[in-house]
Amino acid sequence: MPELTVIIHERMAHWSRQLRPRFDGWPIRWIETRSSDDLSLAATRSNCPILVVGLDGKPDRGLRDLVEALRAAPDALSLMIDPSGGDERAGLARELGATHVLSGPVVAPEVERWVRRWLPIAEARSAALGWSPANRVDLDSDDSLDPEYAEDPPSDPHPSPPPPPRNSPDVRQEEC
Repeated sequence: MPELTVIIHERMAHWSRQLRPRFDGWPIRWIETRSSDDLSLAATRSNCPILVVGLDGKPDRGLRDLVEALRAAPDALSLMIDPSGGDERAGLARELGATHVLSGPVVAPEVERWVRRWLPIAEARSAALGWSPANRVDLDSDDSLDPEYAEDPPSDPHPSPPPPPRNSPDVRQEEC
């Protein structure tokens, strides 16, 4: 699995402290943001990120931040956490682009389930968009090179015949 990005946007580091240990050893790049600008920048620099946005007493600001983040990363999967639990606000968050909203008292295993569920989806979206896996390579070490590119390629014992010349009778020329 390539390294995937989870962006946690909240005033206090509550969800970050809860989630990081639960995904210890997973190829996840964790980004914590506190401001709207930092969230937008992190989303812009990420490929198919998973956003966890806590509303934490400032729901209007959190909803605006969600809109900006989704504008920067339209392929993001976004989880809004609204501890005050308003159905009206949950509906508005969905209309603004939230993939899912958790309202009321939320426990860490519930948030973990959503993130865990979305990791393969984010990976598939990333691959569908043509992003290659993010492999960490030590550029100073020769053994980090892919063997295919480390040496000159071996000669082929059964080379294919060269293509016929362009004006050969075997080549059909089409008029444009």
